[in-house]
Amino acid sequence: MSQVRAMDYRCSGSLPHFVRSLQGLSSVASISRAALSAQIFKAPVGILKLSDRINYGIRAVSDNGDGRSNFYCIAANQNLDGFSRDATDKPGLVSYPPIQRPNVKPKKSWMEHAVFLGIGVLLAMIAASGFRPRFALPAAAATTEIVIKARPKRTTMKATAKEKAVYALDYFFATEPGSKAIILLAICASMTTIGGILFSKASYSEGEELPLPDSLWSAWTFISDPGTHADVPGIRRRLVAVPLTMGGMLFFALLVGLMSDGVSARVDHLQKGASIVIEENHTIVVGWTPKTIPLVKELTVANKTRGLKRSIVILGDKDKEDMDEDLRTALPNAERNGSKIVTRSGVPTETSDLRKCSASMARSIILLSPPGLAPHEADALVLHQALVLAYLSELKADLVVELAELDNVNLLKQILSSLMNSPSKELPSSLKSPPLVSSDPTMLLKAGERIQKMVPVATGDFVMRMLVERALQPQIAAVAGELLHFEGSEFRFCKWPELVGKTFGEILFLFDNAIPCGMRKTRPNSDGGFTLINPPPETVFEEGDRLLVISEDEDSFKPGESRAPQNPRVVPNVEKHSKEVLKVLICGWKHDLKDVLMLLDNSVAKGSEVTILANTHIEDRLKELKSSASFHALKVNHRHGDPLSKKALESLPLENYQKVIVLADQNRNSSHSATMTAMFVRHIQMQRGKKDAVIVAELPTSQDDAIQQVQKTWLNDSVQPEQLQAMVLAHLSEDSDVGAVLDEVISDYGSSLTLRSISTYAQPGEEFDFWELQARAQQLGDLVIAYKCAEDENRWMLNPDHKSKILSWTMTDEVLVLTRPKSTF
Repeated sequence: MSQVRAMDYRCSGSLPHFVRSLQGLSSVASISRAALSAQIFKAPVGILKLSDRINYGIRAVSDNGDGRSNFYCIAANQNLDGFSRDATDKPGLVSYPPIQRPNVKPKKSWMEHAVFLGIGVLLAMIAASGFRPRFALPAAAATTEIVIKARPKRTTMKATAKEKAVYALDYFFATEPGSKAIILLAICASMTTIGGILFSKASYSEGEELPLPDSLWSAWTFISDPGTHADVPGIRRRLVAVPLTMGGMLFFALLVGLMSDGVSARVDHLQKGASIVIEENHTIVVGWTPKTIPLVKELTVANKTRGLKRSIVILGDKDKEDMDEDLRTALPNAERNGSKIVTRSGVPTETSDLRKCSASMARSIILLSPPGLAPHEADALVLHQALVLAYLSELKADLVVELAELDNVNLLKQILSSLMNSPSKELPSSLKSPPLVSSDPTMLLKAGERIQKMVPVATGDFVMRMLVERALQPQIAAVAGELLHFEGSEFRFCKWPELVGKTFGEILFLFDNAIPCGMRKTRPNSDGGFTLINPPPETVFEEGDRLLVISEDEDSFKPGESRAPQNPRVVPNVEKHSKEVLKVLICGWKHDLKDVLMLLDNSVAKGSEVTILANTHIEDRLKELKSSASFHALKVNHRHGDPLSKKALESLPLENYQKVIVLADQNRNSSHSATMTAMFVRHIQMQRGKKDAVIVAELPTSQDDAIQQVQKTWLNDSVQPEQLQAMVLAHLSEDSDVGAVLDEVISDYGSSLTLRSISTYAQPGEEFDFWELQARAQQLGDLVIAYKCAEDENRWMLNPDHKSKILSWTMTDEVLVLTRPKSTF
């Protein structure tokens, strides 16, 4: 017998298509194309579907070394009853009775090929005619084994009744909120009904006829009270009562567990702050940032000084439990000044989350700039939140919007202005609230009878300006801090109808416990207004105006008799206030440093220099400064280096710098980096004989008194950004008009805080009171708000209590004034 090589091939389609598909195969390379065409089937094995009922299979085997292959064909029904399986009993493997191969070697002639071709055509005709033979004899056989691969049958998987029940129960639990209770009630009802029927039959079989309602009640008592079944007579009734009692015990165990889970879930629900805040006239702080807790502290102090009990609601993206824990640690209940602080987790742009905070009933909403993002990314998020809140018709609260970049303050005003000019029909009726933009940083949003204010503020820019002011005028730090804090004297607006018709020069001398600083004027036929700080004395207080004063609280002052001096001394020699030529070193870099440089440029004399030492590449710095206006008095020098490197600092002429400003590094521990940089600078300057330089640094808020004492060793002053930003935001939340005042007094334009020597208004050894000092300062366009006198222990006295006290002035005394702007209107 020859060796057998067998391979399977399967093809569907018509016979010609099958032949064409087989002619491209190369598994049998030794058979000529003509010979294979004559044999019809050119492949090792194939199954051809000629109809829906007949499959044809072929088998290729090798002959006794002659290099040719013989092909065998079998036409098989789906029902192969005529074939018997071999010993392996493998599906599709069929044994056929041996057919002896003749010993005469067939001649390879055209006649043989013609015969094979005829057989193939005959088989095709038989298949087409519907004749279904059980087998076909091969033209030449070298083996009796024929492989038939039947098409696999498609089996349909049917779910069992148990699987269907589990699936239905799973879907019921997933979609029905009260699914557990419903299932328990169904079990209880089933047990009661079935048990009642069985108990009735058991009673009847034992000679006692018990009505069905009574049987149902008995079944329920077995379920609800395990001891009831003890008094049941009769074995049959006991056989019913005992299972019901056991089922009742299981039922009530499940019921207790369900109730426990429900109570626990409800408590967790309340702990997570899912309930609605029931408050009115409250303040909402949106965002959980490092300045959130300092801001809440300032708001509680404001409530205390104003005698209010406004609630403070925090809407943050942090878990409520974590926010509550942080608040308990940093702000215990004893330090909350009676204010209620409520936290909620959520997103400010989601209506449902705003409703949880009762935003429609709030007095003010503060949007905090999110930390950890690039300035433009943080502002994009806050701008989106602000626009969503601004156009909610149900919202009546003032909006305080904190932005990271000063340029985006004007951008927000432009966006609101363009939306105001757009057709209102493009907005849904529920969002119609066209904004009105005023001339000051406060923007108005008018909706029906309400006047809603939006105040965009770049608190980071305010921090930088305060840092520069403390470097240039370190003496005003204490006074400026008190003006920003709610404890002590602060800026506030109030209405005094009895002052209508009086001039500002007259009003200035009417208050013993307050210092009038300006007016909030109303515009005719307009909902907006503008603020005048230190206006000319002839400015008239009109109906609807509000007076700007510095006072401790709203009830501590009232107008009285005029204290104006009758004949104030005319100041003969006015000291010319010339700017100073300075050399300033700035350690570090920030994206808004250009605004600091512009403030320095307006505050120093021509010929001043500023050197910037930072890790930021000089090309990047120049690219950012290129967008700002050119400097007139200031020359900017750039040095690349690490401010924490003593070697980099020693390469600078530190002995030549009168002012040093150390900025916090956003990529490092800002407390340690700024402190170490300031220490290195002070150490190097002292080694080089420079001991009078003013060093100020930007430091984070620290509760460690020891660290603060150590920092004072080499720092003249420091600014805590989070604390300062919180103060500004709290003032804007309490009275948004104060924002325009703070923005102007800590700036290089308008009426700003300025330090004066007493020699500007007095001669050495003169004695007079505060009223005389105020009258003399008014002659020069200044408004005195504080002084430091040697007779008063050289302490700064902001809004002094005893204004009529006679003081002896020396040339070392100083005065803090608000300058009068060149153009008031």
